[in-house]
Order: sequence, then structure tokens, then C-alpha cells
Amino acid sequence: MAGKVVETLLDRLTTLVFPAVLVALAGLALLWQLGHSDIARGIPLPIQVWEESEPVDVAALDRVRQHLEAVPATASAETHLSTNNFWFAVQVPQSPVDHPWEIDFPSRHGTALSCWNLQTGLPLGDANRFTVSGGMQRSRAGFSLQPAESAAPWSLLCRAAYRGPAKISADAWEPHALDMAQVSHQKTGVMLEAGIGVLAIFMLLTAVVNRSALYWTFVGWLLLNMRMAGLSAGTDVELFGGALDPAWFTPMRQWTLCMYYAMTIGLFSALFKAELQDVKAGWLLRLHQLSAVAVIVACPFLSYERVLPTLWVATASVVILMVVYLAKILRHTHSRVAAWYAASIIVTLVASLNEVVAAATGQRLLLAGLNSVTAAIASALLASAAVAEHMRSHRLQNLRAQKLLEAAYQDSPIGLFTIGAGAQIMKANPAFHAMVRRIPVDGPLSLQQLFDADVVQQIVALHSARASTSIELQTQTLLPRATGNSWFAIKASTVDGKTIECSLQDITERVQVTERLEYLASHDPLTGCLNLRGLALETAKVGYQSTALAYFDLDRFKLINDLYGHTAGDNVLMQVAERMGSVLQRHDMLARVGGDEFVVVFSRASMADSEASCNSIAMLIGSAPFQIDNQSFSLDVSGGLVETAQFSQSPLKDIVSAADTLCRMAKKRSNQRLVVMESGDRFFQQHQDELDLINCLERGETPQGLFLMMQPELSLSRPFDSLNFEMLVRLRKPDGSVVGAGTIIEAAEAHGKTAIIDRWVVTTAIDWLELHAQNLQQTHFVGVNLSGGSLNDESFTAELFALFEQHPLALSKICIEITETVAITDMRNMQRFIDRLRAMGAKVGLDDFGAGYSSFGYLKGLSVDALKLDGSLVRDAARSQSGMAIIMAIGGLVSSLGMKSVGEFAEDLATIRALVDAGIDYAQGYGISKPVMPEKILAAQSGADFIEDPEILAFVKLLQANADATMSLFPESTLGTLH
Repeated sequence: MAGKVVETLLDRLTTLVFPAVLVALAGLALLWQLGHSDIARGIPLPIQVWEESEPVDVAALDRVRQHLEAVPATASAETHLSTNNFWFAVQVPQSPVDHPWEIDFPSRHGTALSCWNLQTGLPLGDANRFTVSGGMQRSRAGFSLQPAESAAPWSLLCRAAYRGPAKISADAWEPHALDMAQVSHQKTGVMLEAGIGVLAIFMLLTAVVNRSALYWTFVGWLLLNMRMAGLSAGTDVELFGGALDPAWFTPMRQWTLCMYYAMTIGLFSALFKAELQDVKAGWLLRLHQLSAVAVIVACPFLSYERVLPTLWVATASVVILMVVYLAKILRHTHSRVAAWYAASIIVTLVASLNEVVAAATGQRLLLAGLNSVTAAIASALLASAAVAEHMRSHRLQNLRAQKLLEAAYQDSPIGLFTIGAGAQIMKANPAFHAMVRRIPVDGPLSLQQLFDADVVQQIVALHSARASTSIELQTQTLLPRATGNSWFAIKASTVDGKTIECSLQDITERVQVTERLEYLASHDPLTGCLNLRGLALETAKVGYQSTALAYFDLDRFKLINDLYGHTAGDNVLMQVAERMGSVLQRHDMLARVGGDEFVVVFSRASMADSEASCNSIAMLIGSAPFQIDNQSFSLDVSGGLVETAQFSQSPLKDIVSAADTLCRMAKKRSNQRLVVMESGDRFFQQHQDELDLINCLERGETPQGLFLMMQPELSLSRPFDSLNFEMLVRLRKPDGSVVGAGTIIEAAEAHGKTAIIDRWVVTTAIDWLELHAQNLQQTHFVGVNLSGGSLNDESFTAELFALFEQHPLALSKICIEITETVAITDMRNMQRFIDRLRAMGAKVGLDDFGAGYSSFGYLKGLSVDALKLDGSLVRDAARSQSGMAIIMAIGGLVSSLGMKSVGEFAEDLATIRALVDAGIDYAQGYGISKPVMPEKILAAQSGADFIEDPEILAFVKLLQANADATMSLFPESTLGTLH
């Protein structure tokens, strides 16, 4: 027990007490030595000083003497940074001892000195920083004059040149005392360089070892601080014991000052970077940092005399700034670094104040040992203490961070492990062992025991990396798990290739969710079939070859949802998918691409076999009813089949679009459920036209090449008295071929872009009607079709009404034609639309009556001006008694309601006769005229002018002869005709 106490006591003495006492004694001895190294002082001699404004010939000393006699004697004089020569006279008193005085001129800013004996006029010597002659010699920081032969009083005349804030003075010294002062001066320089130099060397080693920019900055600041102390003490004429070239004195002093200013600001900013952010140091600090850069940039372009006053003001501002910010830092953070640094600044300021007082009064406020030299060393020591404290706090932060990292390493839910040489696992945390289901004490573990060879090879390859490298992997472990297959994400990285740090994360749930999301993204959740995206991915796989693609659309499926609900509809869709799948072969693929739309891709099958499979699908769906609870539903399906080889490298969406177009064609053919396209079919061109239109419309652009044609609508009561017609849109391609209205409208309707087409049609129609108003005096109405999609577009209808308000006269000629099925979809809103149009002066007609859900009842709710019978009703009228009865009923009803009626598809004389017999007002069809260009309309007087068939023309003339001239052809607009 006693031995332990002795050991502890000895440890404390040797590691704490003895070093502290020795350091304190050494520091006190150093400060005392520096403070008392220059106790001896010369006797100040009165001088008379005159600044030379113009060069003076040294031979004309009497003139100089006259100037000096007019100047009162003083102990010293300031040069105020002047670079002119200064003359001064010195009265040397009688020496109290046997040997004469040695005269010392101590200014460290003197560059040249020449002296004469004022009584005899004889030169005594010359000196500059390069050479000395006569009785002149270099002494400490300035020059001195060797003693005269006699100790009697005598007068001295000198001319001197200075660079910097010099003070002109002269002291009388005993030669031996001046020699001792010179030795003390040299010792001061050595001690400055030794003291601060050792600190700089120590900090240099610290900076190299730690690779710290802050410590590098402090090394530079210490070296500059050493030079600044030497400048203050006048020892900067030497560096580490070697004399400097005198030509370098002024430039070195100038650069020392500039660099010291910039380095001080840089060190302060770097040392307190975090603290300055905490106290919100703002634009003021940025301004001083900018001034530091500006000083370095301007330093080579300014003279020494210009640099000094600039830096005096700037330094004062920086000191105030640092004191203010240090006070804030100490108040907010209680930083030890700030305390040491503040002490360093305070010591420097107090020492400077002490020097100023001592120079002015001859008395020091504080101990004699506190001067600019001791202050420089003390300031450097205190600043070093601040840096040391910064290092200590940084080390403590690292230790705390290391402990936190170690705790985080052990507690991390992510598996962490380290790989040494080869594939051996050197270290791992508990989470890693839990993931691989291994107890840590089981013994050494290697990657080969956990992962397959490919994963091990990729991780171990990091050993050969020469720079920081990382990889990410996903894999499964080789160790069996009760929970089934598990997936892990491995991140491995290395800095030097010696050790590899890895993390292991269980991503089983993420992989399962991702797989599920990928499945949902590529499959229809209701039927389990592929969706369009999934179909594209599957067909794009390497090696897959498709031969044909079919597009199917269920007919009347909407009725099931409307009548029995969407649950019944979903059950029917699942049964439809099951029936379709039963027909397909192993490599064929089924996708649901819409509500009731399916796509089948055939692989390795000929077109004949694909067509047979499509017919089988249509038969399976149409032949057997679908059972939902106690209900039975019968459905039909329309389809389009294309040969994929004809589309070369076209994307899947283009092929689907082509099949969709064929499917829509099949829907229009009551006796054909499947339309097949093979090579040589003109469908290719039609489909390409549709694709071009779709691409243009999708960009929101109006297709180039649109133009209008007109088809006359003949009055059946007075055929030669009116010129009425319907405007029909066409598109002329660059090759001159024309795309029909059906293709244009279908493309626009399929992608919801009908407003673009209708906007162009209405605008063009209005412009044409206004331009040719004088040629259209016989025109009572001009039919203009609007699509259902446009009428449901509120922005389009608002634009339409605004356009009509600007063109009321053209509007009086227009009859807006609305499809019957569109009109009855939302009769209330449609009636409001119709009422507003009619109030503005337009006419409104109901188009394709009889093609949809025809009912005489809804005519009571739609106050339209005209009714246009669908062509299917008109054709039947000439061929069957029942058909004739229908149009006669319609004609009578329309007439009773005050409307006008128009019969479409008037292809021959029999049909026109039937329309006349039924009381229909107007006829439109090829029997009267095909659509013509606008120029032909302008050249005609009536609709009868276009009839080419002699029999029809004769019949029309008969109608005209029997016409009632008082009968109105059409209700006149309240706005009148165009003019």
C-alpha cells in the first residue's frame, strides 16, 4: 500500500508539479531578462531640426546654420513620414570623465547620416545601411559617432534621411556603456527569434502532423509576429543571426506590416469560425476580411509612407472589432480559446500604451519589464495557449464523437462490419450478428460463409482500390432462415484499400413491396392480366417475337354498369378475361388496356391462326351468357387484328393504335365483328394520317392544310330560290391527297382535342361568310357542325360566345348542328346552350336524328330550329313502306313544332320523291351534289344549280313550278342578312 502511494506521489511530481514550476521560473526569467536587458540609457541631447525643402549643397553649411539658429532646441522631433532630408545641430556637453562622449542616433528608420563639426566645418563621417566611413558606425538599430579627441564641449551638424515614422534624437553615451547596450540589443533580437521561433517550429510540426490549415495559418502569424517584434525593437535588420541586405529593409518592413494585418484577420476568422457564426458576425466582419485581401493586393503598388497610415487606421478598427466579438463570444459561449486570445490582445494593447506613456513622459505606467518586446513574446505565448486550447477542445470533441460513434455502432439497427485482409470479418456489431443469425462468440467469420462467390468477389476487389471507393449490392445470405427468403442491401467502402467498412440492411420487406408495386404497375389488379405498360415491357424483352396484335372492345358493356352496378361489371370483366385466356397459347399475352378493352399479342402464330383465335374469342364471348347471381348477360365484342411485321420497329403504342382503329371500324359494321389488316391494305395510309393528326393535336397545334368544302342543301318546296349548304372540314396533305372529315374527327375525338378543329372551323366560316356577304344574298342558313367534346369544354364555349358577339351578321347565317346523342346526354345544359345561341341570332339544328336513342318525347325539351334525319332512315323510306311511314311521321311532327327538316343521303330520284311526299323541307346528298369547293358556291344562285342528273333536275323544276311563293324557306333572323 505504501509503495502505491509513493508511486502515485512521484508520478504527480514528475508529470505535473516539477514541469509547472520549471516552466514558470523559466518564463519569469525570460521576461525579467528581456525587460532589464537595456537598463542603461544615454543622456538625451538638445537638438535643433530643420527639414530641407529643396536640395542644399553640403558646401553651404553657413546657410544651414542660419536655418537651424532660427529653430528652438528640443529633445526630439518627428519626421511625420517625410522622405525629405533633415538637418539638425547637436550641442555636445563636456564629458565628466577623461574620455569624450560617443553620440548615438537611435532611430531604426534612418537610412543615411552625414555629420560635420560645426566649429571647424570638417566632416566627421558618413553612414548608410550599406557602408560607413569616418567616425560613423552602425549602432543597435541606428548609427553612432565615435568620440572626439577632446572631452570639451563642441557642436555637431548632421544631415539624415528617414523612411517611416522616425523620431530624430541624439544621446550622449560613454563608449563602454554604448557597447554594452549594443550587446544587449543583439541579445534581444536573438531571444525574440529564439522564443517565438521555437513556438513557430513547434506549431509547424503540429500543422504537418495534423494537416491543419488553422495551424499552418498560426505558423505564419508567429513568424510575422516575430518580425513585428523585431521591427519594434529595431532588431529586424537581422534574421536568425544573419544581417539582411539593406536594400531589403523597407520592402520587408512594408510587406511584414501588410501580411501581419491580413494574417491577423485570417487567424481570427479561422480560430473562431464556429463561434462567430453563433454570435451572428455579419457584414462588419466580411468588410474587414475584404480589407485584408485589399491590403495584400494594394501593398506592391503603394509606397511605405502610404501603407503606414492606412494600416494604422485599419489596425485600430480591427482591434476594436476583435475586442467586440471576443466579448460577445465570451458572454455567449464562455470559450477558453476566446479568453486566451483576448488576453493576448490585452497584453499587446497595454504594452503599446505603456510604451507611448514612457516615450511621452519618461515614466512607465507598469513594470519596466513590460515593453514591446516582452509584450510580443507574451502575446505569442497567450495566442499559442489559445491555439493549444483549440487543439484540446478539438481533441475532446473527437473523443466524445468517438464514444458516440462507438455507442451508435453497437446500438445501430443496421448491421455494421469490417473486413480486413482477404475476406475475413474483423469486427461486427450485434445487429449484424442478429441479421445473419450468428452468435458473436462462435468464432471467426468470413464472407464466404455468408454470401455467394460473386458478392464476395465484388467486395474483396475493393482491396485493390487506390482511392476512396464504394459499391452497393443486393443479395441473399447462404445461411438458412426460418422466415424464408430474405434480401439484404450491402454497402461496402474503403479509403485506402486496407480495410473495408460495410453495412448490412435487411430489405426483405422493401423488395417484396417493390415486387408488388412492379406487379401492380404492369398488371391489371382486377383481372390479373397485363396492362399496357406491362405488355410493352414483356414484348420488349430480348428474344420475344410477336406476329400479330388484336384489339377487343366489348359492346354495350356500359349498360351492365348502369343497370346492375360496377360490382357486376367487374365480375363480367373477370369472366371475359378468363374466356379470352382459355383460347391463347403459352407464348401469347393478354392485357386489359381500358375499362372494357383488351389487347392480345400472338407469338409464333401465323395470321390465319391468329385470326382463328380471335374468332374463337368473339364466339366464346358472344355465344354463352355471363352469369351474375341470378342474372344472365349477353355481350358481343368487336375486334381489330394487325400483323406486327408490317410495323417494322414501331413502338407498341402505334401498333395498338392501329388495331384500335380497326376495332372502331368493326363497331360500325353490324355484320362484321372482326376487321383484319394485312400487308397491302390501304388502312396503313389512313392510320398514318390519323397518327400524324394525333401528334399535331397532342402538341396543341392546329393541323396544317385544313380547308372547307360545302355541300348544298336543296329546298324541296322552292329549289331555285335559296342557296343553303353545310360546311365540311377536309385536310390536304403536302402530296396533294385529301384526308376526309371522318379521319380528322375520329382522331380529335379519340384524344379529346375536338376544340382545336371546331375552333378553326367556326373562325374560318365566319371570316368566309363576312368576306363574301354580297354573293350570299340567297343563303338562308349555313350548317356548321360542333363535336360533343367541344360542347363539353367550358373554355371553348366561352370563347365561342365571345366570337359570336363580335360577328353578329355572320352569326345570322349560321346554323349550329349538334349530334342527337350529344344533345340528349344532358338536355338541361344543352337547352341553355341552345337558348343562348338563338338569342344571339344563330340557328340550331339537331343532326343525325334517328341514329341514336330516337324519341319524339325529348323534342319537346329541345327548342331547335331544324332536324336533320339520319341517312339510315332516309334510305329505308324509298325501299319500304315502314320506312316511309317513319319519315312521314317525323316530317309531320317537325312541321307541327315549327321546325325545318333536312333529309340526308338523298342519293337518287326515288329518295328525293320520298322526302317530298313525307313533307321534308330540305334534301342533302349525292343526288343533288357532292361537296364542292367554296368557289362553286359563290358562282351559283341556288342549290338546284348543282344538280347534274336530268331526271332529278326535271323533277326539281316541277317542284319549283308548283311552289307556293309565299311559303317561308326558313325563319328569318332578327338580325337580317349580311351586307
